[in-house]
Amino acid sequence: MLLESIAAIAGHDVTLAPGDPHAEARNTHWLQAPSVERAILTVREVVAAFDETVAALRDRVPGPATFYVWHDERAGQLRCGVTSRPVHDLPFGTDYRPTADLAPVVAAYLCGDPKSAVPPEVDLTADAPGPDDPPLPVWVHPL
Repeated sequence: MLLESIAAIAGHDVTLAPGDPHAEARNTHWLQAPSVERAILTVREVVAAFDETVAALRDRVPGPATFYVWHDERAGQLRCGVTSRPVHDLPFGTDYRPTADLAPVVAAYLCGDPKSAVPPEVDLTADAPGPDDPPLPVWVHPL
């Protein structure tokens, strides 16, 4: 169901309204899967689903835009959105760190605690925040 939910994002209407964050907030999606489903999914499968969604959106979204994904640990969700804002100005109320590697973000969601039971294909040390670097990792991809 998670993979289907990610794929469905490509078919949703996208509103790009520079200067109007409330209009663009409609481009935000909350994705959730039961623990049983998360246990059988691989990081590779989820990353591939997002890659396919980005490719489909790139063909549909007019003008420059950014697709972004993060793990909302408190809500237990993967969240994603599309905005006309640049990578360094995404609509977050907290510090974030753009990353080109989606795998650690997905692993954190699938595994709950990114430091426990991480699939072997993921190297969390590459993007792991240090003691002075607590911002939220956010995967960003230009459309």
